[in-house]
Amino acid sequence: MLLVTRCAVVAALYVFTAPVSAQIYTCTAEDGTRIFSDEKCGPDAKIVPGITTKKRVNKKEAGKPQRVVRSPEELESLLRECNAGEMKACTDWTRGGGPNHLRELEERAELACETGSVADCEQRYCIDGVTAECRRRVLGAAKITGDTWYLREQSPLPRGGVAYRIRCLVEGARTIRDLTVECAGPAGPRRCVSEGGQRFARFDQAAGSGCSK
Repeated sequence: MLLVTRCAVVAALYVFTAPVSAQIYTCTAEDGTRIFSDEKCGPDAKIVPGITTKKRVNKKEAGKPQRVVRSPEELESLLRECNAGEMKACTDWTRGGGPNHLRELEERAELACETGSVADCEQRYCIDGVTAECRRRVLGAAKITGDTWYLREQSPLPRGGVAYRIRCLVEGARTIRDLTVECAGPAGPRRCVSEGGQRFARFDQAAGSGCSK
């Protein structure tokens, strides 16, 4: 399409942008005036330097780093590197959608915790140590608990008896501690032994004693 204009509007060409890249030509009309066109307008047509219909790139936008959405696996890997002190990984995690991904994980963990998933309660509320919220959520979801502990799992011992894996929840502790209590089959005052060698009649007594240390 021929674009014809006069010298009075030539300045408009400097701000004109269009989705198709092309050059602007100038030539002399029969009446002696100058013509500007995106096509060759005559045998004397010359390219006007510095003017194009190619969409100009905003320098501020061009200077911004491009965002690349990362997969969940990539984000988890970047987060581990970030937590290890790799600053570039922190930047890539943020630009790759890390905050949104983390928010989605937290929302899913909250819902799972409310339905009784102890592991999701731990993941969502105990990352910063044994806070009051951590204790409330985990002890509310766990099936067997004490004042400072809860049972995570149990398994039979090869020689008979049961091994109880306990997690301590002492409020204010920055580090969450696990311990194992082993209880022999026959009942007796010394049937359960906690880490450290102390013996008790019941596993809950051994768990409470071990977590109090």
